[in-house]
Amino acid sequence: MPFELPPPRLRKWTRASSEQVGDYRVFRVQHHAMRDSAGHPRKDVYTFSCPDWCNVVALTDADELVLIWQYRHGTDALSLEIPGGVVEPGEDPLAAARRELREETGFDAPSLEPLLVVEPNPALQNNRCFTYLARGARRVGETAFDESEECELVLVPARHAAELLDRRLVSHSLVVCALEAFLRSA
Repeated sequence: MPFELPPPRLRKWTRASSEQVGDYRVFRVQHHAMRDSAGHPRKDVYTFSCPDWCNVVALTDADELVLIWQYRHGTDALSLEIPGGVVEPGEDPLAAARRELREETGFDAPSLEPLLVVEPNPALQNNRCFTYLARGARRVGETAFDESEECELVLVPARHAAELLDRRLVSHSLVVCALEAFLRSA
């Protein structure tokens, strides 16, 4: 029998007013005057309005994970990751995942199946990250990086996925979630 979670007694707070206070291309900053569930004013908050993201756990026929090294501006370091990126306005997350896989690795796969959807940081952001599993991935062309990225392809035997996490070779939280979901699905 499945676990039954009791519904929350807590009620949602409301935004008495909201205004955009900044636009920085990859996110917008929103200011909100808040009221708690009883209608009392609370401290104002700021949130980020971000587009949805996608990423892909891609496996070759040789059972290798298609990974990339990528420089990350926020940490000022190289990061070992799965391919992924922004879902463009009006774009289907599945189509975005396939596009990102091709752009960052030159790989494609016969089909992509949904693996996981997470909210990257619901305390501050409004977006989701859609993760897909691509089996039978193979090289079909050249990479086509965005002007703000550069990636290096790495093929790692899938049997080492847990070790990548245990040794903290992968530390990007969205990639950790994706690989954990992949390991549970195997």
